[in-house]
Amino acid sequence: MESFDAVIVGGGPAGSLAAYRLARGGARVAIVDGSHPREKPCGGGVTGRALEAVRDAIDWRAVPGVVVDTATFECGNRSARVTIGASPAGAVPRLAVMSRREYDGALFRAAVNAGASSIAARATDVTRDGRGWSVATRDGNVGAHWLIGADGANSLVRRRVSRPFARHDLSIATGFFVHGRTSREIAIAFESDPAGYLWSFPRPDHLAVGACAQADESTPAALLEMASRWIEHHVQRPFELERYSWPIPSLGVAALGRERPCGPGWLLLGDAAGMVDPITREGIFFALVSAEAAAHSLLGQPDPAARYESLVRRSVYSELLRAASLKARFFNPRFTGLMIEGLHRNPAIRSVMADLIAGRQPYDGLRRRLLRTLDLRLMFDMLVVPRA
Repeated sequence: MESFDAVIVGGGPAGSLAAYRLARGGARVAIVDGSHPREKPCGGGVTGRALEAVRDAIDWRAVPGVVVDTATFECGNRSARVTIGASPAGAVPRLAVMSRREYDGALFRAAVNAGASSIAARATDVTRDGRGWSVATRDGNVGAHWLIGADGANSLVRRRVSRPFARHDLSIATGFFVHGRTSREIAIAFESDPAGYLWSFPRPDHLAVGACAQADESTPAALLEMASRWIEHHVQRPFELERYSWPIPSLGVAALGRERPCGPGWLLLGDAAGMVDPITREGIFFALVSAEAAAHSLLGQPDPAARYESLVRRSVYSELLRAASLKARFFNPRFTGLMIEGLHRNPAIRSVMADLIAGRQPYDGLRRRLLRTLDLRLMFDMLVVPRA
């Protein structure tokens, strides 16, 4: 059995960037993932800060995608349009929508080119042995001193070293790739029953339209019906539909406080550690931050697990806790309606929302910034509606 310093289960953005950083730092690292090349069922939105995080690993300009110009927000029969903001030529865009086959594949290839070993097989089990860890695949076992789980919401590693996510800690995301139609605009429709949202993201040759809500509050059939109705009302025929569906961690305040992202000899990254915004369900940026923290912690730190936990508590979980505390307010119909009205009449609110979409406005300070817009009705709701 070949043995490594670290074995990473999962070759998505978190696993691939961690492998890239570790290999460049001189560690012997293997990625266990037999899925590439693959198209992940996902909207595909990549914020400017997520592109910045990998700019030394890949050339984002070579990854097929659509730079988003505008966003339309909808609530009931009301809608408002927001300019995301054009980027200067050659600059990192504020928001792009990319094929996950191409984006994830570019990061995976960068890791392999940096010296990471690719084990093109699915992990079937994970066990401890006297030397560290053994990851079983149909093609044999892979050993390592450190085990890194970057294998998503249904993480095998998480199930072996910790506990699976409870149903109420997950969202269902489901919808359709609408082949034959695209644009340079995203659309977001807030829903109150169930509390969640619908999106339309443009990719180079199709739209990704879907809806998501907490798994214990809705069903895939109800969300698919929601997406189907939106497509019928907003997308001109002809087009072809391809269905997709996947679970997304969506942890509340209490669950985030209980989360254990690491332990003796193991680390969890990205979705496997619940590192997803519970409002937007965006996780790529937080996955990349966790990958950076993992590589930094494993390269020469005296207590890598303790160092990793300290880093992600400050850089990831603190932001997710703020989002979780605001979630009930965001999907409150009164607040959402006032937000749409405010987007119509107040340029300052449009600026806030553009920055929030692009990942430039953290939740820390969001409430204060909205209050500073001096929109009296919105200010009242921000002050009076109880926090979740």
